[in-house]
Amino acid sequence: MSNWARTVERGGGGDYRGDHALIGLLKRLHPRGLITFGCAILVLAGMAGLLAWLDTIPPPDQLRHVRGQLREMTMQDASAGAFKITLASGDALYTFEFENAHRLVALLSARENPEDRQIDQVVNVSLAYYTFGRGKKVVDVTLGQDNVLNYEDVASRAASKVVKYRNSAIGLGALGAFLILLGGAARFARGDSGELAAPNPDTTIGVLCWLALYGLVLVVILTEPAILHRAFGTEAFQLPIEYVVPMALALLFLPLWPGCMGLGALTRQAMRKGRGGKLGLIFEMRSLLASNNPTERRTAVKALWFFAYFTLLCTTWIAYAAMIGI
Repeated sequence: MSNWARTVERGGGGDYRGDHALIGLLKRLHPRGLITFGCAILVLAGMAGLLAWLDTIPPPDQLRHVRGQLREMTMQDASAGAFKITLASGDALYTFEFENAHRLVALLSARENPEDRQIDQVVNVSLAYYTFGRGKKVVDVTLGQDNVLNYEDVASRAASKVVKYRNSAIGLGALGAFLILLGGAARFARGDSGELAAPNPDTTIGVLCWLALYGLVLVVILTEPAILHRAFGTEAFQLPIEYVVPMALALLFLPLWPGCMGLGALTRQAMRKGRGGKLGLIFEMRSLLASNNPTERRTAVKALWFFAYFTLLCTTWIAYAAMIGI
C-alpha cells in the first residue's frame, strides 16, 4: 500500500495539480473557430439529409397517372436520356420533362440525327409521376407498347442515392457534433480567466451571411438535378456530381469570406447612423471610402469586393448557362 501511495505521490498526484496534457491541448484550441466550423458541417449534414428526403420516391399507390395521346416529344440530351413530352388527355395538354429514359434513346437511335428531333405522332402515352413543391418527377413512361421508363429502375437508382445521402448526413452530423463538443470542452478548459477574445459582432454577422448565402445556393443547385446534370454532367472525379458540388461551391465562395465581414461591418455602421435599406448602405460605403480612417476604408473595400465578386459569379453563370442552352 505504501509503494502504491508513493507512486501516486510521485507521478499521478502531480498530473492533477498541474495542467494535464489533455487540458493543455484543449487550451490551445480556439473554441469559437471549432464551434463555427462544427455548425458549418452540421449545415452540410442538413443538406445531405434534405437530398435524401427529396430523392425518396413514394410507393406506386401514391403516384399520379396521366393517360393520353402524344402531341410532341423532344430529345433534350441523349447522354442523360432527357426528354420533354407533351400529351393530350381529355381537353387539356400536359407537359413533362424526364431523364434516364435510355431505352427510348435506343429506340430512336436508328433515326437519322435524333438529337433535338421533334416527334409528332399519334401514340398512346401512359405516364406516372409525383409532385414535390411546384415540380413534377416522372417515374414511369409507356409509349404505345414500349415501357421506356420503368418505375422499378427509377426507384432502385433513387434508393441507392438515398442511402448514400443518408450515410453522408449521419457522418457529417457526427463530425459536426464532435467539433461543437470539442469547442465546448476547449471553452470549459479555458474557464473564465479572460483568455477568450472579446466577441466581434462584425465577424458573427459575416459568418452568418456567408453560411446563409452558401446554404441557399447549395439548396437551389441540388434541388434542380436536371439542370445540374446538363451543366456539369452526372459525375466528376469518379464521384456523383452531388458529392462534388458542396466542396467545389465552398471553394468558389471562399473569396466572399472577407467581403461578408466587410458587409457585416458596413451594415452595423449604417444602422448606427440610422441609414437603412440599399441607399443607406450605398451612402455609408461612400462616406467610408472618403474617410481618413484606414480601418473604415478597408471595411468599404471589403464590402465592394463582396458585390464585385458576387456579380462576377452571377455573370459567369448566366453566360455559361446561355452558352450550353439551359
